[in-house]
Amino acid sequence: MSLIKYVHRINRIDNLINLRATGTPKEFADKLSVRRSTLFKNLQELRELGLAIKYSNCRRSYYYADDRRIRITIDRITVSMGVLEKVN
Repeated sequence: MSLIKYVHRINRIDNLINLRATGTPKEFADKLSVRRSTLFKNLQELRELGLAIKYSNCRRSYYYADDRRIRITIDRITVSMGVLEKVN
């Protein structure tokens, strides 16, 4: 997979989680056009970066359990990936 596609997918995952609009794992994977196993792998990678991603059976959606989010930026030479925390 190209870096651009991966960054796009991670940003889409972040956006859908933030909106609490993921649906079930199958629906979420379908929205991303990936297999459930790929979705679970991507979610695990984000959790390893320190994001608190949870699933609500009641809402049938993933959500962030705190104010941290992921932001990936690509510059012509530099690629950076980090977890953002809300500063009060």
